[in-house]
Amino acid sequence: MLERPKPLSLKTFSFPEWYKDFKKISIRSHIVNIPPKVLEYLKDEMIVLPKECNETTHENELGDDYLDEDTEETVPPEFPDFSKALQEKLRILNGSAFIKTNFHCPKDSVWITAGQTMRARSLSDVYMLLKASSICKEDLACENVGEQGHVVVLRQWTEIHPGTEFRCFVKNKCLIAISPRDWPQYHAHIAQHKRDIINDIVSLFKEKIKEKFPIDDYVFDVFRETKDEVYLVDFSPFDESVTQALAFEWPELHSSLGVAISTPEDEDDPEFRYLPEDCGIQPNPRNNYGIPHDVINLFKAQQGTATSTEESEMDASTVNDLLINRLREECESQSRDDE
Repeated sequence: MLERPKPLSLKTFSFPEWYKDFKKISIRSHIVNIPPKVLEYLKDEMIVLPKECNETTHENELGDDYLDEDTEETVPPEFPDFSKALQEKLRILNGSAFIKTNFHCPKDSVWITAGQTMRARSLSDVYMLLKASSICKEDLACENVGEQGHVVVLRQWTEIHPGTEFRCFVKNKCLIAISPRDWPQYHAHIAQHKRDIINDIVSLFKEKIKEKFPIDDYVFDVFRETKDEVYLVDFSPFDESVTQALAFEWPELHSSLGVAISTPEDEDDPEFRYLPEDCGIQPNPRNNYGIPHDVINLFKAQQGTATSTEESEMDASTVNDLLINRLREECESQSRDDE
């Protein structure tokens, strides 16, 4: 019989709620509270960068060709204190950071940055990533975020190889399953070092996490830089509505896996599922996030000479490449103007 998931409480998984207890085993991070006016600005759909970014409108970021003749110039908002706090945290983190809100990172808006990366190197990068992210907007609309309220988190930028990230499933305070985060991609070293990977993750869990995290069922992500060096990345709910099971299926996580764990020795051997051999090109979930169709259509409309036949032959990847190049040209031009 399928076990029903327990009622979901998001508050426990809000970054400020858990980071204070696990900062010694996690990535160096700084938290900036979001004032009410900034919160409303970030939730708004229109992408107009604040005055502190030395920009006027998002349309200018894309180029004047995207402005309608009847478009009125938009007065940029001003958030001097909030922007100053973001800039100070960026400075402390050596000029670049990985950003997120209480629960999620803006992985759906990397298309808007010049390098198509999550690496925020400037105030403009921070605002653009947050403003263009539907995922972060959902976070900002959530009320159950804990005592500290809505925040922007700036984490020290760390180059992490996708094959070193793992998702770990905990049920009744027992580590029952481990999956590569980059599922279903093949990484040869995982099979070669399977036992060491399990041992390192189990050690971190039993020594640093198990007795400190306040609930019984949850998921945590880690990256294993080298042998005996495992770092906590994030916590998420043990719930299929908000967390991906990756190499597993949620019914088996709820029912069959973990039922045999009855002794400390059993807990040292969670189910570790990975791709044992190279099966060729596999679907990449990161490809689910790209340039929105309305932006692509806008770009096509600007190619006034294209015929319907030519347009039908222009596939999405071609349009994406053209638009990315256009964005880069405009950003480089803006940088030269700023200098």
